[in-house]
Amino acid sequence: MIVTGVLLFILLELFAQGSQAFKALDPEEAWYVYERCHEDHLPSGPNRETYLKTWKFWKLEPNDAVTHCYVKCTLAGLQMYDEKTNTFKPETVPVQHEAYKSFTEVESSKVNELQQALSSLNAGSGSCAEVFNAYLPVHNKYVGVSRKIYHGTVDSVAKIYEAKPEIKKQEESFFAYCAKKALGANGKEGYTKLRDYELADSAEFRNAMDCVFRGFRYMDDSGLKVDEVVRDFNLINKSDLEPEVRSVLASCTGTQAYDYYSCLLNSPVKEDFRNAFYFHELRSANYGYLAMGKVYEGPEKVKEELKKLNY
Repeated sequence: MIVTGVLLFILLELFAQGSQAFKALDPEEAWYVYERCHEDHLPSGPNRETYLKTWKFWKLEPNDAVTHCYVKCTLAGLQMYDEKTNTFKPETVPVQHEAYKSFTEVESSKVNELQQALSSLNAGSGSCAEVFNAYLPVHNKYVGVSRKIYHGTVDSVAKIYEAKPEIKKQEESFFAYCAKKALGANGKEGYTKLRDYELADSAEFRNAMDCVFRGFRYMDDSGLKVDEVVRDFNLINKSDLEPEVRSVLASCTGTQAYDYYSCLLNSPVKEDFRNAFYFHELRSANYGYLAMGKVYEGPEKVKEELKKLNY
């Protein structure tokens, strides 16, 4: 009986962990996936805009290596494909549907068909090309369904934002969003402190910084994502600081967002960290910033653009 009880407990734990892994994406999270995959896979050169326009209309063209890797990136971000196990994840489709079905108005029968279609796919070696070729027929048949489920239509997204004001809005920076979320009535004052990089060791300020770090994708439930922090230094043309940034973060005694934030602000890279953080704040109000071909033009230009953002 004891063994049976232990086995049941383990199975329940595994089920709970699996359920937690498939949390439905809200519009902000889906938008981030699309734009980050644009950033990572759009080619430079004259064809960049053509790729971007085509993908934004949910057309997986042209059928080439660039589009193949963009599709794999997007499927992984939307939790429809798992890179670690190299398998498609049909079980996540109804989870996403159930969370927003009152807004998307997609027929459950169509969702079931999409789920069944995904369940029959084989990712092969897991290469971009094999994942793309496996998924393309499913996409072509069910693009109308998946586009609604995964927040690809303007009308349904607008309804969700109206009904759920707790979701970060487009054109709202994560500094502004997190100040309001974590500091409530003191949001304006807290926003100023966040923008001015003042250290305020309070529970509210710590919560605000945790919100910002998660919004910037510096952290998730598994901990700090050092590569994401380093990436922001690279984007302000400070890739030479990578060893020092990694060293600062590795030697930080705490493990919370506020701790890492404080360590960076009290390190030799503090000024560059401020610049990187400012630049990410600007981009957090428009996830398509880099995909549109914009680049870092220095701290003064960033501050000038930040002034245009509404708190």
